[in-house]
Amino acid sequence: MIRAATAADVDRLVMLGQAMHAVSDYAPISYNAAKVARLLVNLINGAGVVFVAERGGVVVGGLAGGVTEFWFSDEQLGFDYSFLIEPTSSNGITALRLIAAFKIWCKAKGAKVLKMGITTGINEERMSELYRYAGFEQDGTLFRMEL
Repeated sequence: MIRAATAADVDRLVMLGQAMHAVSDYAPISYNAAKVARLLVNLINGAGVVFVAERGGVVVGGLAGGVTEFWFSDEQLGFDYSFLIEPTSSNGITALRLIAAFKIWCKAKGAKVLKMGITTGINEERMSELYRYAGFEQDGTLFRMEL
């Protein structure tokens, strides 16, 4: 089941985020659980949106995002903060349903474009296939440098 997150989901989402962080390219950077919780609460309270995937009453994944103006235009852009599914519960249908809910929300908020990315280094090929299957086109390349 896909549904809008509530404040009662925040602790579970923070835990799932921390588990993903630990195995991602971001692992060398500290994880501030309290900061993540504050962001999720703000998004749930209207600064954006958080959708969760639930199985048997347990949250197994989520997608947090928002809509903002392009830096060069007054038109709206949808974007994701985080998209995660517990590895033991990972399947394409759950991921596609989370994306579909987010797409509907972004469109309702006036977004002309939705951009989602893969910056964790986790399952990049599989996630790329998922995004293509969901109707996305590859859009650019991301680079990073350790400082």
